[in-house]
Amino acid sequence: MAHLPPRLAWDDVRQAIDAIGATTPVDIRDRAVLLLLATTGIRNGELRAIRLKDIDWRTGEVFVRRTKGKRDRVVPLLEETGAALADYILRARPKVDSPYLFLSFTPPLGPFKCASPVSRIVRKRLRHGGVELGRVAGAHLLRHSLATQLVRQQRPINEVADLLGHRSINTTALYVKVAASQLAEVALPFPGGAA
Repeated sequence: MAHLPPRLAWDDVRQAIDAIGATTPVDIRDRAVLLLLATTGIRNGELRAIRLKDIDWRTGEVFVRRTKGKRDRVVPLLEETGAALADYILRARPKVDSPYLFLSFTPPLGPFKCASPVSRIVRKRLRHGGVELGRVAGAHLLRHSLATQLVRQQRPINEVADLLGHRSINTTALYVKVAASQLAEVALPFPGGAA
């Protein structure tokens, strides 16, 4: 399991999301942030770059720009995540003239300018949800958790690679390590019997 990225059990991710209330604007925003990160596997910078016009409500997709691989891509918008985003936009998003989806509630109101506010939101909400955190606990932790969950669900590795925006299947193959028990189920017997 060398070099396996830190990840959370999917039940822990779900528990943290479910623990977020929907009463304050910050709660509503933070729930939308965690759901979008956890269900699409987008990176911190990709989340910060999403504009209101990047959400295609009819097709249930989000256009992701400024990716690490310098390629734009489209990720699916699950129903629960879409509902959380709509709730945020309609009830909680500050009424400022900004094209960006997620905004800070700390003056000056506007888009997140760097990665640390999003990482703080993730850490705070995971802790509030009762999740034990190690040294690494930001948006990438949710990305790794989603990839691990998809592999455990036996989703095709190329599908996982496409969702995560990996150029090389070898990058995504790292997550196959978590499915060692599943690999044992499909392993062929050693020729000539047991040694």
